[in-house]
Amino acid sequence: MMKLRPLSDKPYKGNSIAFTLSVVVSILILISVFLTSIVSYHRYTRNFQEQFSQKTSQTLEQLSLNIDTYLEELFHFSLFPYYNDDIMTAIESKYDNELDSLKQRREIESFLNQIMVMPRKDITNVFILTDEIYYSGRMPKSINYSEDFTQYSWYQKCMNTQDVIFIPTQLEQLVSYPKQRVFSIAKQLRSIKNIDRIIGVIKVDASYEGIETIVKKISMGKDGGIFIIDKHKNIIYSNISKEKSDFIANSLLQTPSSFVQSIDRKEYLINTAVIESADWTVVGLSSLDELNLEARNTLNFSLVLATLCSLGAIVIMLFFTKRFLNPLMEIVTLMKQVREGDFGVVFQGKTQGEIGYLASSFNSMVSTINDNINKNTQLIKKIYETEMLNKEARINALQSQIKPHFLYNTLNMISIEVQLGKYDNAVDNIDKLHYLLRSMAKWKKDVSLEEEFKILESYLGIQMCRFENRLEFFLDLPDFLKDDRIIPFILQPLVENSVVHGCETLTRKTTITVKACSDKSSLYISVSDNGCGIPAERLSVLQDQLSDCSANLDHQPDFAKDGEHIGLNNVNRRIKLTYGSMYGVTLNSEYQKGTQILVKLPLIEKGS
Repeated sequence: MMKLRPLSDKPYKGNSIAFTLSVVVSILILISVFLTSIVSYHRYTRNFQEQFSQKTSQTLEQLSLNIDTYLEELFHFSLFPYYNDDIMTAIESKYDNELDSLKQRREIESFLNQIMVMPRKDITNVFILTDEIYYSGRMPKSINYSEDFTQYSWYQKCMNTQDVIFIPTQLEQLVSYPKQRVFSIAKQLRSIKNIDRIIGVIKVDASYEGIETIVKKISMGKDGGIFIIDKHKNIIYSNISKEKSDFIANSLLQTPSSFVQSIDRKEYLINTAVIESADWTVVGLSSLDELNLEARNTLNFSLVLATLCSLGAIVIMLFFTKRFLNPLMEIVTLMKQVREGDFGVVFQGKTQGEIGYLASSFNSMVSTINDNINKNTQLIKKIYETEMLNKEARINALQSQIKPHFLYNTLNMISIEVQLGKYDNAVDNIDKLHYLLRSMAKWKKDVSLEEEFKILESYLGIQMCRFENRLEFFLDLPDFLKDDRIIPFILQPLVENSVVHGCETLTRKTTITVKACSDKSSLYISVSDNGCGIPAERLSVLQDQLSDCSANLDHQPDFAKDGEHIGLNNVNRRIKLTYGSMYGVTLNSEYQKGTQILVKLPLIEKGS
């Protein structure tokens, strides 16, 4: 019994289907588990952040409302003088003698001292400004009575409106040695006898102790906090680091009221609320790491539990997979023996389903191969020998087509030279023709690229003498390509096309360039001219003929229908029959500008 040659001398080293299936299913299970856990985690944290953000926004809104209420109470402070008619009379009165003025000061400042006794510890200073400065403070301070308070912008605003004026954070004013930063409210005082008459201004200074008491009731976590800024981004109050508050404050104008901000490689949830009466902004800062701590713990627990369950499922799957695929593995073993040429193997196991059908088909296949192998071997041998003989006959036929075609054109050119009386040139051309005919007579299976270029040099030398100044040529053959082997007389017909179709029909000079180059595996030879070119419709027909030759090498085309391009088609077909369909001739042309023919050949060195 004859054995088939193995497809490869290397033994089978692939992973078994059981192993591959187990690995793929295991990976899919683990990916599904981890992906589900991570997606659930991100979905949960996103929803939690949204809910927390809404809750925080509501808390900050309530905080801003409380601070707003606190400021409104401070605004009411400016109305206290109107509750005491004697004080309003004293403020409105003017005395020329010093004793009465002193009594007036004592009465007004005694009233202010009563105000400062109230439990509002955040009130630090109270001023009533008429032509004089009347003062009372929680701590004794030196007052600059000579200061011109009328130059302050808040005083000028008070003189032009009956509304309470809010004064943003500033260093204490009207004090000789100011040290404390306060915010203030101011309101004009009008006479109770004549409400059109302005008699002075009351100014109340307050510290941030009251605001701090309100803010401390809200917790934003260990790494979070709250700060308040004014419209100029000045920090009014803050229980977080100055670096964080300054960083966030600079980005508030370009961001929404709720957003996530990265600070020192940590993510923070930022919420804001506006205090309308003071034009302040309350900013809440919450650490996402703290918010998501419980979610991360849950995720870790879920991943561990899911991994354990997945491993258990994989172990069970491996057990059933091995049991189910054992018959298939036996068939694979027998197939390896068949691959080595042993066609006497038979699968003896009993199984059902698809694997049973596969086993039956395997036994039938081996029996059929065993019966037909000798017949197929003989048939293949006959087909191979017939194809080789046919291919050699076609190549010889194509070679015989080129010789008379080339010889006729060359003799015609020499005849023209003799008729013109150019005998020296004719003798030189006859020598060149002699070289060409001798080369053609000694037809070889292949020639060097240098020999082929010498044939071109002889042929084009004859043609240049014929056309005188109407033809020039350039041959470019790198030294490292001179010894490469090609089939003979594949370039001369292409150059002849350039002469006949490019030079003969033009009165201007025609330039023909033949250039050889290569890459790692192929040799390229281009034949280009600046002749009349080929019209688009005609070019399309020629390109289709060349393409058709690539698609069907077994069909011999009738080139007689295209007599003027026999050389081009013959060369293309000779190359493809000799080297294969991946090599050959491509044609490009632009009408009235020129034509380029590119020949692609394999790189074959001498002796290969």
